[in-house]
Amino acid sequence: METLSIKEAKAKRTRTNVKQSKNGCLTCKARRIKCDEAKPTCQRCQSSKRACGGYPRDIIQNSSLKALSSSSSSPSFLDSLSSLSITSSASTPMISLAFTHQQLSSPFVALACNVIVSSPRRARTDIEQNLWSHIVPQLAHSIPSVRAAVEAFGSSYNEYVLKVDTPCPGLETTRRYAQALKLVQYDLATLQYGPLPGIIACVFLACAEALQQRLNKSHLHLLGAFSLLLSVADSKALATIDIESVSFLFQKLDLHVATYGVCNPPHLPPLSAIKTDSIISLPPDRSLYKILHSCYHFTARAHQYKYTNRRLTPPELLIEQGRQIGTMKQWLSLNTVSSPGNTESDESLLVLRTQCLAALIHASTILEPRETSYDFYGPDFEEIVTTAKALLMSKCYQQDSRYDSLPSFIPEMGIIHPLYLTAKKYRNAYWRRKALQLIRKCGREGPWCAETESLVVEAVIEIEEGSLDKASLGLSRNEDATIDSPSNIPEKDRINCSWTVDPGKEDGDCTAVTRKRYTRAVMFQCMDIDGMLHDKEGQEPRSFPWVDSKWWKTCFVSLE
Repeated sequence: METLSIKEAKAKRTRTNVKQSKNGCLTCKARRIKCDEAKPTCQRCQSSKRACGGYPRDIIQNSSLKALSSSSSSPSFLDSLSSLSITSSASTPMISLAFTHQQLSSPFVALACNVIVSSPRRARTDIEQNLWSHIVPQLAHSIPSVRAAVEAFGSSYNEYVLKVDTPCPGLETTRRYAQALKLVQYDLATLQYGPLPGIIACVFLACAEALQQRLNKSHLHLLGAFSLLLSVADSKALATIDIESVSFLFQKLDLHVATYGVCNPPHLPPLSAIKTDSIISLPPDRSLYKILHSCYHFTARAHQYKYTNRRLTPPELLIEQGRQIGTMKQWLSLNTVSSPGNTESDESLLVLRTQCLAALIHASTILEPRETSYDFYGPDFEEIVTTAKALLMSKCYQQDSRYDSLPSFIPEMGIIHPLYLTAKKYRNAYWRRKALQLIRKCGREGPWCAETESLVVEAVIEIEEGSLDKASLGLSRNEDATIDSPSNIPEKDRINCSWTVDPGKEDGDCTAVTRKRYTRAVMFQCMDIDGMLHDKEGQEPRSFPWVDSKWWKTCFVSLE
């Protein structure tokens, strides 16, 4: 009995002069040793070369938020998430931040954050700007999977945009990408930090693939982010996040799917028809992206009838076309620029107008088989060019573009697509060259690469005009109504459709010097549009009418 009481007393003894570890990692708990509670992995596990089991979800979230909220230089992670609202203002100038290797633990993380923040704002809201400039760096600092994904993006940018020479090209980027995939897959399976870090990590992996022009793989990551967002939409894990604001960001990213491909609909389901009251009451960007989603769903359905005899077009498509055109014209009339000279404060609205004009032209011509139908939209094309030039010449853009001399990259839609459409479809020699000049200054926007798209435009101009004088691209003259008229290019000489081609189908290595995969472009040209419409080929809807057709000519052009 006496011996038993002594053992019980010894078992109950505890040290009172040492701080207890109540929130230790799972590995230290299993080993029953004191944990220093360092995040994301404890020093005990690192020194003993053990795999740190991590922390319970509620512990690491609470401790990380407390640590982040103690910083006075930026809003806390929790405050940033709580501040997500539908309020949008483009008048606030971009916050100038500079992230260093010491602050973000990795030169590639610092590079990635600096690129995103220093790139032009375009149509970003204050909420989205806060996401990229504050929340993402905080997540990268505190959560391993986000840090690895941001590192993969930074390494990809370093190799494929800055084209920095390395002893083993592609090895560093591949290593970091593989590490990020492993960590992101684990986080997606456990959601130990909640859904937002996983969503952000998927977006950065998609951007890393886009920089390497692996757009199919980039597309898969974007789909993963979409599915994660939809799967946890009703979860308590999103209690601190404004799901509507996060969804709005993905609406913008989703439009890349529709604009970059041919007759692709957006992935997000179409919304109900937007009414006049909503156009007036909602912020311009919210109302426009609802309109654009509806518009590109319509054009994806209508495209199969573009090269079909008009009498076979379903009447409901013609009615829907009129509704889409009317809605976009109404948005344009309600969202005009009040002061043309104040480009900096109106940057968001100017970008939105170019995107709306591009969609308006596309929807108006989607059922017109003749390329000459684009000639009637000269004023709209010219407004796109004039607006884009004002944006690129603004004082705000010039200051931002000098930041560390980093080529710009923005994940969302910008102005490359409207300019690309103008340069390809508006056959006015003067204005299409102005559009080409501006494309070259735009950097990268999601899958859109200014260098690649400008080479495609040059190839289209050379085929349609018979030759391309490089000196003419300098535009040292004024517009000549006779020489530059679109009517100088007949229908039979016009390119109907074109896109870039990766000969290696994303599996091979990129070219060593240019670091590009899209080294060729394919061009489709209808030799006799009237003959095709009266032939049996024009009597049924076809999404890709040039396949196995006697009326179409296909040619491949080198982009190197």
